[in-house]
Amino acid sequence: MRGFPIRPVLCLLLLLFGTQGSLALLSFEFEQPFYLEEIGVQVKDHSVVYHEGLYHVFFIQSYLPEPGDWLRAEKWFGHITSPDLMHWTHHDPILEVIPETWESSYVWAPVIIDNPQGEGWFMYYTGVDSVVCQQTGLAYSQDLYEWTRHPDNPLYVPGEWSNWEVGPWANNRDPEIFFNDQSGYYYLLTTAMTSNGLGAVGSAFSTDAVNWSDQGPFFVNDTENLLESVQILRDEQDYYHLFFTEQNIYGTSHLYSEDLFVLGAWIKENATTFDSGNGPELTWANGELLFSRYNSVEMEDGPLYFLRFDAANLETGDHIPVVESKMGLSESWTEMEGFGEAFVNQPTFGDNPRERGMPTSFMQGNGYIATYERYPYPGYNTPGWIQGFAPTGMIRSESFEVSSDRMMIMVGGGELPDTCFVALVNKENHRLLFSETGENKHSMSRRFWNTSTQIGREVYLVIADLYAGDWGCISADSFEEYWYDGHEHFPPIDPMSNGPTLGEVVEAAGFSGTGVDEGIPAPRGELLPPWPNPFNPKVTLRFDLETEAQIDLRILDIRGREVCEILNERRRAGSHELSWNGRDTQGASLPSGVYLARLRANGQILSSRKLVMIR
Repeated sequence: MRGFPIRPVLCLLLLLFGTQGSLALLSFEFEQPFYLEEIGVQVKDHSVVYHEGLYHVFFIQSYLPEPGDWLRAEKWFGHITSPDLMHWTHHDPILEVIPETWESSYVWAPVIIDNPQGEGWFMYYTGVDSVVCQQTGLAYSQDLYEWTRHPDNPLYVPGEWSNWEVGPWANNRDPEIFFNDQSGYYYLLTTAMTSNGLGAVGSAFSTDAVNWSDQGPFFVNDTENLLESVQILRDEQDYYHLFFTEQNIYGTSHLYSEDLFVLGAWIKENATTFDSGNGPELTWANGELLFSRYNSVEMEDGPLYFLRFDAANLETGDHIPVVESKMGLSESWTEMEGFGEAFVNQPTFGDNPRERGMPTSFMQGNGYIATYERYPYPGYNTPGWIQGFAPTGMIRSESFEVSSDRMMIMVGGGELPDTCFVALVNKENHRLLFSETGENKHSMSRRFWNTSTQIGREVYLVIADLYAGDWGCISADSFEEYWYDGHEHFPPIDPMSNGPTLGEVVEAAGFSGTGVDEGIPAPRGELLPPWPNPFNPKVTLRFDLETEAQIDLRILDIRGREVCEILNERRRAGSHELSWNGRDTQGASLPSGVYLARLRANGQILSSRKLVMIR
């Protein structure tokens, strides 16, 4: 059926539990790891903390320059949190400037470490007065929401080797804290300038991370260009990695050395460009080295400022780190081989049709599938860029069990039901249960499916663009299960009684269809009722397998986030038993509440069980 368009709203995962053993209601979306500010609001230097399943980001938040205030209103730090680097919650700003003090005009460049003196966190930052004299300050917190300035602020300025003095534009900003377990010292690095006018990194050391002793320049540039946003990391082979940006030079630079403070260890001519972003931040978080940076792009409504999050790999043979992109389709989706490359640059970022003066796409959140578009992330090229109708391709989702009596999707693109479509497919026989096509529009509209007769069935979704001619494109977003509540704007479509197989459809479109009907191996098995349930301190999990398979048993929290991987290995047919002690993957004790044990075999969900932990 043809639905009605909706305004862009954030598509959130619904996590409503039904009877014992039922699955959480499922939602597929196409968000990407970004934080986007409101149009006209700037985001700059930032720091990331991962704590109890949440990413906390603190950053310079300001308005655009105005005459007489060209440094912008950089008078506080923004604070946001996210469970996944895609869905964000705003919190009250922190550390607003204090009039008539050493930090009366601006606060810059927060960096956070664990409190060396006990529980909580230390935040180092740059305080700036009315003549842009920069000094290093410290604040501390027990909960990451309420922060208190240290009574001895400011804590550090460069020594006599530098040209720093109380007065206009005294450079001492972008603090970096590095603990060297070999020496037992904390090291503080800041942006500075030598007495003879060369850009430099100032350094100091401390045993308590509060009282600092200047030890001269850490690294001196070969020009007057300032060195900013400095960070140091040590890899598993005990090589040190130095990251920084250079005034008037685009992007982030990188150097590596076996020594930290040996004269000549850091040679500017050996620097390589690591990334094109600004204000690099590398943070060990949630089991990976998270790499984030800020940038901006000019959009239809004005400049859009954003943080982008990827991963970095330091363990390379030549010690040159590599950015590992988090962009693209999630692990829930697979690009099927032999159908073309229409999905290579997907998902699409932002309301791309609107950026070239067309009607809105009605996208949800910040990302969606649109094979006509070619704008996977801001800064990729000019907003509004397209790849056109010619490319073809097909993707499929991971298999899942239908858990409710309704499903809503959004679909747009070409009105070509045989070649450009979104379909729900029966995993057992690969027959199409539902299929939707576009209306020869780049705008998407809602479609509704009556899945009441499919509850408990294993299915998967397919998004196909199998036509290279006029309007050969497909758009899709926001696949959401929900329960009928007695009110519907439009009656939902019923499933096909005997739909074609996916193989038959792709063969009719001119493709071989090889492997489509084979699907993903579907071993049979079941996760049995856990015992005891409720439990404290541990629960026994049992499952039966009819055939040998790669088994994946994980624990999810009430919001659908993975908290513990219990098993990920190949198991033979038969009965299996293991236990969970109520701790996450890192060994931390989890709070009382409702959790979900999910059993997958060869990547397919076999069954799930609800767990209740009572501490």
